[in-house]
Amino acid sequence: MPSSALINAFKLDSDGNGTPLEWQDISKNLPQTGEHEFLWVHLDWMADGVRRWLIDIVGLDPTIADNLSTRGTRPSVFFYDHGYSMNLRGVNLNAENDPADMISARFWVSGNLVITLRNRSLKAFDDIRAAIAQNNAPRNPDDFVLTVAERLVFRVDNVVLGLEDEVDTIEDDQEGTPENKTLPLRRRCSDVRNQLLRLRRHLSPQRDALAQYVEHKTGWLDKRYKRRARTLTDKTIRLVEEFDSLRERIQIVNENMMALETERMNRTMYWLTVIAGLFLPISFVTGLLGINVGGIPAAESPFGFLGVSIILAGIVLFEIWLFKKMRLI
Repeated sequence: MPSSALINAFKLDSDGNGTPLEWQDISKNLPQTGEHEFLWVHLDWMADGVRRWLIDIVGLDPTIADNLSTRGTRPSVFFYDHGYSMNLRGVNLNAENDPADMISARFWVSGNLVITLRNRSLKAFDDIRAAIAQNNAPRNPDDFVLTVAERLVFRVDNVVLGLEDEVDTIEDDQEGTPENKTLPLRRRCSDVRNQLLRLRRHLSPQRDALAQYVEHKTGWLDKRYKRRARTLTDKTIRLVEEFDSLRERIQIVNENMMALETERMNRTMYWLTVIAGLFLPISFVTGLLGINVGGIPAAESPFGFLGVSIILAGIVLFEIWLFKKMRLI
């Protein structure tokens, strides 16, 4: 595997200290980590040769290597005799990217070895490197995995808070939006709903993966880590419920605007019908008087037009009175 696939590698100890390793040092340290230290190798899974390195050097089964280094994976966790693999998702906070275009973070944990893989930058791993620089790195593999997962969920939570503020703004703007100018607001609703659907599509299986992680993982190094994992699962469940709640709120706003549009259209059609009803009788009279045959009354009289106008005005007044009596207007 070319060294370009390596993003970083550290030997971490139980005191929170980290020693950076070069590419040529990784293979030497794979079997040599002590009881109170572990090795973290961070790779770009899209680089050439990663799958072959996982099989030949790390000794993973090809099916495990495929799960760690192929496209289209969804959040999941699988346990094996010698370790476990986990796929999680984090929001995309890179410049000019949509947060809902979530990035896959993959883990292989076996003994004192932690291998992580991603194809685009994730802030959660930046946090780990910052902690290492401050000599406050995760103390063991359980601590490492939970810290990364917590940072992933933390940033999802921030995105959800932003979407919640956007939904609140849309609900406030809805009250002051004229009935004939709801299209921009409906587009904003559509954008938010699309983001919510895409985020939930990844976070829902992530909730299930974390629940399986808590339920089926054996050999926790400390009971505190299991409690952290359970808390993390509960928070993910709450985020999924929050997505559903926001989606329902957006749907209600959209339905209200659709109802306003429908009411405005029905009102417009109603008045067009009333106007057509008013003009129908006088159109009949004027059409009848306009036929080109002899015998048209008052055709030669200088007061014919005035008389016809008075008759038509009387018809209109009678119709208005009749419509009011029938409560049509």
